[in-house]
Amino acid sequence: MKKLVIIVATRQRFDQLLWSFSMTWKNVKSHDTNALIAVDEDDKETIDRLGELPHDKRIKVSIRPREDTRGEKTDRALTDCPGDLYLVGHDCNALTTPGFDEIVLQKARLFPDGIGVVRSPFIGGGTFPPAYQAMTAKWVEKIGYIYNHDYPFWFIDHEVHDIARLVGRYFFADIKTSAHQARKTFRMRDCGFWASYYDLMALERRAKARAILNSPDFLTPEWLKADLRENFSGIEAEGRLINDRVRHNASQIENARAEEGPADPGYLRAKEKAERKLAEFLESLKKAA
Repeated sequence: MKKLVIIVATRQRFDQLLWSFSMTWKNVKSHDTNALIAVDEDDKETIDRLGELPHDKRIKVSIRPREDTRGEKTDRALTDCPGDLYLVGHDCNALTTPGFDEIVLQKARLFPDGIGVVRSPFIGGGTFPPAYQAMTAKWVEKIGYIYNHDYPFWFIDHEVHDIARLVGRYFFADIKTSAHQARKTFRMRDCGFWASYYDLMALERRAKARAILNSPDFLTPEWLKADLRENFSGIEAEGRLINDRVRHNASQIENARAEEGPADPGYLRAKEKAERKLAEFLESLKKAA
């Protein structure tokens, strides 16, 4: 495991991107570390100012039509800048530990079969979320993506947080970060719906976790696999508690963080897709009853 790829998806806040990415890049140590900046083709300000970013042939820029979900945008790296380990960055949060890339790679090399996730400390000293997650290429092969393609905002890191714990492959890397000022979250709306959707997709996450645990190339002792399976419900219960807080505080969250104006077509497509998937899921449960 040699090549770390830092993925930074951004939109319409170049000053934050410049601040956070420039600071992050100063702390890269390995010559094999690459970065991919994912930009939307209608984000003229960012495109016009890309020349202000650090000049390094290892920094690549992907300019494409805006996807409907954050996971789809993050997954540009799989074709535009493939690597051995994908660290999902932010355009508002810098990695400030010198040589953080080598620290994360060293932790990822501890996975006996190359399957797993490395995380930074949790934000604010809590139990979720971490500021950063890094997924190995073999993890991505098992799951099918870096981040889930269902969610237009949030929840994607929550899924990784849950599945990585379900299979016992969530290693800690003590790397520090520095956040930029508070900002609006693109496509944030209907927080209660998305929190409930996430909870109802628990069986889908279980299936992904079981597929990893049952895979012959997943090198974990059978006794440990059995123990992990017994704790599925405990991890899922913790996730529901997190989402209960989101549902309870949905209006306050949206008032403080949501962008103004009507929902854009991409968000509406993502929600319609989720509603169809949810309807099919509930219908399948009725048939199984």
